[in-house]
Amino acid sequence: MLRVLGIAALVAVAGCQTIGEVSGGSALTGEELDTAVGLYGPWAEFLVLEGKRTYVWRRQYVADDQKPYFCELRVEMGFRRTISGSTMQGYPEACRLFAVRYRTANN
Repeated sequence: MLRVLGIAALVAVAGCQTIGEVSGGSALTGEELDTAVGLYGPWAEFLVLEGKRTYVWRRQYVADDQKPYFCELRVEMGFRRTISGSTMQGYPEACRLFAVRYRTANN
């Protein structure tokens, strides 16, 4: 269920040396909806787009000029609560708030 987090936790115990990062959206494909909720909290909005259940998360980034900038992550559901795809769009710094950080062990 929480493969992404589970792998990160196992590797952390094994003695991590390298930190990587992947786009939050691409890391969710094939996972259950509970994985996204575990990473990002409750969704901001639920929609049905083109017949597909879609969950939306939003993040806000406040720049040096004190203006808020936004990013939106949309997760489309497939068969049996499995995420079939996702899209992310918005201000790049705000979109980085969706990044999934993981650790790997060097042998």
